Amino acid sequence: MNSHTTTSKFIHWTFTILYAYGIFKQVDDLEQLEDASLLNFEILFAVAFLAVVLIRYFYMKGTPTLLGAHDEMRKGHLLIAKTVHRLVYFSLIMLPTTGLLIAALISFDIPGMGIAIALHELSASLSYIVIAIHIGASLYSRLKGEGIWNAMVPIWKEKGRVNSDLLSKLEVLEEKTYDKIEEIFNLR
Repeated sequence: MNSHTTTSKFIHWTFTILYAYGIFKQVDDLEQLEDASLLNFEILFAVAFLAVVLIRYFYMKGTPTLLGAHDEMRKGHLLIAKTVHRLVYFSLIMLPTTGLLIAALISFDIPGMGIAIALHELSASLSYIVIAIHIGASLYSRLKGEGIWNAMVPIWKEKGRVNSDLLSKLEVLEEKTYDKIEEIFNLR
């Protein structure tokens, strides 16, 4: 299999749209959640988002990392990719979970809001970082013409490696990074 299934692509892009929507419509002030209809909407959104992320996680669990690659990937590369993917899932599970915790604390007037908000903000920040890394790595892979981009992205198909001195220098640095990771984690 050199490409993700239509279902996996659909789920991936569905939660991408939900994530973007969640960022743009996020609650600016906790006092906004005193409006019961907004609080109920946020709860429904968090449950739906969490469901989509969990469905995606369990659906993709057995799928090889870096599916679509033309060549065998180095073990250091796979370790980084798996780590970033797991952190993406962790942050995307923690975001709605901590949001639901905040809703419960508001609904039942239970103490602990400071901790819940801190966890929610940490989850959001982590999601921004690991998703930025994921997107950056996807674009970098596309420039290298590895085939991974075409396996998940339905547009702007890669047609091979982009010839660039900068890309060649980055690839040398990349290989040295994999050498070091494979040495540290004894992956050879």
